[in-house]
Amino acid sequence: MKKSVIITVSDEALTEIDQLADKLKKKGLKVERVLPITGVIAGAVAPDKVASIRKVQGVLSVEDELYSELPPPDAPVQ
Repeated sequence: MKKSVIITVSDEALTEIDQLADKLKKKGLKVERVLPITGVIAGAVAPDKVASIRKVQGVLSVEDELYSELPPPDAPVQ
């Protein structure tokens, strides 16, 4: 099962973020979003591939993507 991750790109690699995304695809990342303005690549990867993704030059950090959800407007307030 793949887990969703957020990859922060180093300042030096920002101008080549699309090429970095391609390198990460070859390492097993399913790229879902590339955000060049913020220097973030979001995607999904098998947990055993995270260590190899962290070692790619230009990757500053790899973090689990967290989700939060608001209750529907008609839900009772607790």
